[in-house]
Amino acid sequence: MNQPAKPSKAIGKEKDYYPGMYHKTRPKVYDIVERAFKDWQKEQTARGKKRAKKFPMVCFSRNIGVGALEVADILGKKIGYRVIDREILEHIVTRENLDKKLEAFIDERCPSEIEDILAMLFGERSFTQSEYSRLLFRTIFSVADIGPAIFVGRGAHLILPRDRVLAVRLICSTEFRIKRLSSMLKIPESAASIKLRHYDMDQKNFFRRVYNLESAPPGEFDMVVNRDYIQDAKGIAEIVEAAFRAKFGDQYIRSE
Repeated sequence: MNQPAKPSKAIGKEKDYYPGMYHKTRPKVYDIVERAFKDWQKEQTARGKKRAKKFPMVCFSRNIGVGALEVADILGKKIGYRVIDREILEHIVTRENLDKKLEAFIDERCPSEIEDILAMLFGERSFTQSEYSRLLFRTIFSVADIGPAIFVGRGAHLILPRDRVLAVRLICSTEFRIKRLSSMLKIPESAASIKLRHYDMDQKNFFRRVYNLESAPPGEFDMVVNRDYIQDAKGIAEIVEAAFRAKFGDQYIRSE
């Protein structure tokens, strides 16, 4: 199975930073995935045959190192949504220690008709020949079905129903990213710059391989926020929350 390579550990002896894997005070991946699925199962049992409510989602796209996961975590607490980052998606896609019921649930998602549409959109060859792409797409659809979610990275906004997505792009200068990474890892800015070049190449290769895309034009998104000018993560989360309410209303907010 083709899987994205993790950033190289050969760049010096500093700590590694994995884009979309910000661990500062976050729960364990396994706990997030399993708890979400168990909550969904309980809700389905309680509802019986009644159709579950479909929630809209927030999808963050970003420059590597801009701090999207930090913003997403703040937003998740404000609106009561689970944050699904790259690490969680990779955990499910690779099926590492995955509950068998959850694995079966994922395998039932993304009907063949949708797979055909996705193959046409992103390229027949890259989609149909990559088991990783299939599993990633199924995983994103499945997690979106389980309940309210904020996705960070992996191009989730490109495949989920656009009328149910608030697509947010976070950008910033290379200088901002270098300073932020240098501060986080406590490494010289020169070392942070080298790491970012590798991460940018990994990200570019991922989108080329999985989605057959070379760039992320602004027209794909509901909003683009430049963190060079709005640096406070809490402030950005408040802006995104206001946009979410404007697009979908207050009925989908799960915490006040």
